[in-house]
Amino acid sequence: MLEPIPLSVSLAGLDPSPGLPWSGGARAPIRWASGLGAGRVRLDGSAPGLRARELDRGARRDLAGLLRRSELVLSGIDLWIPEAHFCDPARVDRAAGACITTIGLASELAGLSLEGSPVSVSIQLPQDPAPGVVGAIEQAAASAGVVVADHGTGACERTGSIGAGLDPASVLMGGDEPSELALKASIVSARLSDSDSAGRCPVGGRGRLDVRAYAGALSVGGYAGDVVIDLRGLVAQDENARQAMDVWKAQTALPG
Repeated sequence: MLEPIPLSVSLAGLDPSPGLPWSGGARAPIRWASGLGAGRVRLDGSAPGLRARELDRGARRDLAGLLRRSELVLSGIDLWIPEAHFCDPARVDRAAGACITTIGLASELAGLSLEGSPVSVSIQLPQDPAPGVVGAIEQAAASAGVVVADHGTGACERTGSIGAGLDPASVLMGGDEPSELALKASIVSARLSDSDSAGRCPVGGRGRLDVRAYAGALSVGGYAGDVVIDLRGLVAQDENARQAMDVWKAQTALPG
């Protein structure tokens, strides 16, 4: 069996419909994540009330306090800006600015939160973003002590403070094998997700991800982060988050 890699749950892509376990304001998803028992969480950097530009110093201290009271370690922030925005002259400044302010927020929260653990910010950059974008984001990340995980089309070519993010569902839909990519030392953030012929699907169901092989490849590749439960595009997200946790723990449990 394998040495377990810790789990985190991402709050990005949660169904905004009323009456769900995370409904009721910007802080409700954090309380829901605490109840899952994963112990680690990734915030949604685009959620109203959690956008970096909306949070002053006092609000950031309050947010860090909520994480501590919820006994959650912040593993990072997801900021899923469409790749095209980093190429569009009318949108690129806003997109890059959002990344830079989110990096600052992640760094500040890490310093205030439980354990002060290293954090990453997950984004999607295109193969050829507008000139200066990558350099500006990399400089901000290096200054803040935050790693940026690029899940975009040019991820394998990034260097320095920008590493590659790995989302098995996207990899499988692109015709590649997640376990092969998991061996790469450039992976700085790995997700737990799955897909079938129709698109994203729950982990542990009808999907194509070999969870045991994926976990093993991450370990062999020297991956030092957590594995992020990614619920984007799924229905019954509460149930599927818990199922993903159970599957991961079963496939990576130590003997005895």
